[in-house]
Amino acid sequence: MHCLFMCPRLCRRALSQLLPIAAAVVGLALVPLLASASTARHAPPAVPCPVSASAPAPAVPTTPFALSASTQVTGCIDLQVTGAAAASVSISEVSTGSPGRPIATVPTQGDEATLEHGVPWVCTATTRTFQARETLADGTQQTTGTTVVTPSCADRLTVNIPPNRLHRGYPVTLAIRDRWYLGGLRVQACQSAVRLRNCPAIELRPGHVANLLRLRLRSAGHVVLRISDGYQTLHRAVVVSSSRPLLLATGDSEMQVLDELLASDLSGSGGARVVGDAHQSTAISSPFFFNWPAHAVGQVEGLHPDIVAMFLGGNEGFELSGVECCGASWSRQYAARVAGMMRLYLQRGAAAVYWFLIPTPSREPFVRVVRAVDQGVELAAHEFREGVHVFDLRPVFSPGGRYLDSLDYDGRSITVHEPDGFHLSESADVIVARMFIARLRRDGLLP
Repeated sequence: MHCLFMCPRLCRRALSQLLPIAAAVVGLALVPLLASASTARHAPPAVPCPVSASAPAPAVPTTPFALSASTQVTGCIDLQVTGAAAASVSISEVSTGSPGRPIATVPTQGDEATLEHGVPWVCTATTRTFQARETLADGTQQTTGTTVVTPSCADRLTVNIPPNRLHRGYPVTLAIRDRWYLGGLRVQACQSAVRLRNCPAIELRPGHVANLLRLRLRSAGHVVLRISDGYQTLHRAVVVSSSRPLLLATGDSEMQVLDELLASDLSGSGGARVVGDAHQSTAISSPFFFNWPAHAVGQVEGLHPDIVAMFLGGNEGFELSGVECCGASWSRQYAARVAGMMRLYLQRGAAAVYWFLIPTPSREPFVRVVRAVDQGVELAAHEFREGVHVFDLRPVFSPGGRYLDSLDYDGRSITVHEPDGFHLSESADVIVARMFIARLRRDGLLP
């Protein structure tokens, strides 16, 4: 640029000669660049984009590898692993001098693994040690452990005696429950001062159930019962009467004839004293004519029955607390009154109560009333865990809810109902008496 000041004309001539040459040189230099840009814009790359064949690295656990145990669920030890890095975790129980007993291999979710059904409690050990082990991707292993203490078997059993009014020569029924709900224990019951061979035993079933164990009482007076499972021994002091049990057969006209049959069939050895107390045309839903709850009070105070058999309901159907018969609301109202009478007859567990359900009659509106009554009785009985029973005649005399005129029994045909299509015939009552006595023996109330 200095030439512009020294010799402008010569400088302009030189520039005019150099510019075309520079332009050509620059143009030649740009051609490959433009071509390269065009190729990059329209042609695929010579080498495809590489795809990684390996899975992403597993997330590093944010918590340390640990095993925890809980005994919040009765009868069960829940085990949970946290901070796991492998796909699964093996869990074993460790005991002194043993390498460990494998329990399960549990898959991990996230960084946790839970033993779904846990480990049951045992009577032989209250302190339990468990170990969790996992194998990492590089082949290394890591382990962790925990120790938990479970309850002992010294307080595992509960025993109830329903009914608790006992008689010499008759069975006593022990309702045994397992607080752990696991079952498997062998339980034996003995009467003190009685030889060991007279001590029956049962193995407890799992679940929330009463296991019934029966033994015959050989002496009267004050008796001690001993119940043992090898880890726990319970003693129950009872009073045993020398008299036979008293059966109260009560209700409306449906109990008539049946009470006489029961008295006759149970009159021999190993039977019961039967008191019949039937009242025709009476109903719980019509207390103005005959007040059944009030009458039940007098029955209990005067007789103190050991067994109550109630057959009642053919005259029901009256309004209860403003509720018309015979829907679900009426059945609930009826159930409340029946439950009150059941509780009274039960006498705080001293007696056993059997409430009969009515077979399907032949005509409406009796069918609607009977179904509502039966439903109310069943609702009421559900309120009692022990001592109250529903005696269902329907499977025999109205199977599937159908009315029967006749049925075959012991190789002969019998008439089921009286001409009114409601009351059972005397032949049917004979069957009912046999069925009921068999039920009493099955329930351990008669030998």
